[in-house]
Amino acid sequence: MQKTVSKKFSGRTIAAALVTLAVVAAAVAFFTQPAASEATAPALQTAKVRTGDLVVTASGAGTVLPAAQVDLAFRSSGVVAELNAAVGDSVQNQQVLARLEENIQAEADFQALFTAEGVAQAELALIAAKDALVEAEGGVIFLIGSDAWYWQKQLENPEATQADKDLAKTKMDYFIGLRYIDESDIALARANLESARVALQDAQAALDIVQAGAESLTQPIAALGTEMAKLEATRLALENTRLVAPFDGKLTAVNTVLGQTVGTSSVMTIATTDNLLVRFYLDETDLDKVAVGNRVSFTFDAYPNQPVDGEVVIVEPALQTIDGTPVVVGWASLPKDTELSLMSGMTVEAEVIAGEALGALIVPVQALRELAPGSYAVFLVGENEQLTMTPVTVGLRDFANAEILSGVKVGDVVSTGTVETK
Repeated sequence: MQKTVSKKFSGRTIAAALVTLAVVAAAVAFFTQPAASEATAPALQTAKVRTGDLVVTASGAGTVLPAAQVDLAFRSSGVVAELNAAVGDSVQNQQVLARLEENIQAEADFQALFTAEGVAQAELALIAAKDALVEAEGGVIFLIGSDAWYWQKQLENPEATQADKDLAKTKMDYFIGLRYIDESDIALARANLESARVALQDAQAALDIVQAGAESLTQPIAALGTEMAKLEATRLALENTRLVAPFDGKLTAVNTVLGQTVGTSSVMTIATTDNLLVRFYLDETDLDKVAVGNRVSFTFDAYPNQPVDGEVVIVEPALQTIDGTPVVVGWASLPKDTELSLMSGMTVEAEVIAGEALGALIVPVQALRELAPGSYAVFLVGENEQLTMTPVTVGLRDFANAEILSGVKVGDVVSTGTVETK
């Protein structure tokens, strides 16, 4: 009985001792573990300033197009009597490509202007215009008198000073007033005189043209009067019945045949094939990356492994909408010495080079600290991870790296931030 009681007492004693040891161990651990702020101190991330190449680009897609393309149509309807070129033919500026039947008479009338008879008719028109001017001047002199006429001539003198003109006007009005003439009669006589002067200028200009030859009447002319209007009407009759190439190029389409009756719709298309451009599209967020003069690298679907460099020549001033998305539209030239066979309509991938820095000092963009708009600094890491803020000049930037123009050197260690540790 006494022995049993002794066993129970020993078990309780051991249990109590174990509990006491556990409490002491917990207390020791609590008071000896590092402070929480020390255990979770953030780790410093760094990077070295290095040299490398930085290229800022924007990618898009486009199509090869001719620098110039025009659809040609007759200005009047008629029957096609002559075709002088076929699809694929090279044509020269001002080359006659097709004619209507009516062109035969129009051509004869045009050439007649420059014959000896045509020049003689123009000379007779000039003589008649001079006679009409003398007659018109006589009509004015008859009304206002020779004294008033003298002062009117002084008033019209382009070399007269303002004081001279004021005097001439006063004298002219004085002498006219002495004759008690109806002002409407004088106005009509002066209007006839001005018409006669214009007619003389018109006749002289027409004579100059016909004396110069047919090459002087290849462009539209201003019709001062009946003689110049006659020349322009003859020129138009000729132009309306023939098609002329407006520039050097190739005939890319012919939509008519000999003997066909045509109207004023397009029957031919001419395009430049030696001077091709690429019209390309970029996302509107890349507007700051495209400018006239920027280099563009083109990769053609037909030549995926042979990129070609071009240059931006036009940036259209307004955004366009392609498949519901606003885009920037640019035009770029293609090199004329490329060995690739390029054709209008080819599709192409475009990469605009917005800027490039070769062999530049580079740091990750995470190292930059913006002090003010356009002003930056980095933290140089020294001994014992001591940080020193240093202003830097930033050049090109992309999403990952930045070019440093001044403030650091190769091998410097910069802070790119910290990482929280657990």
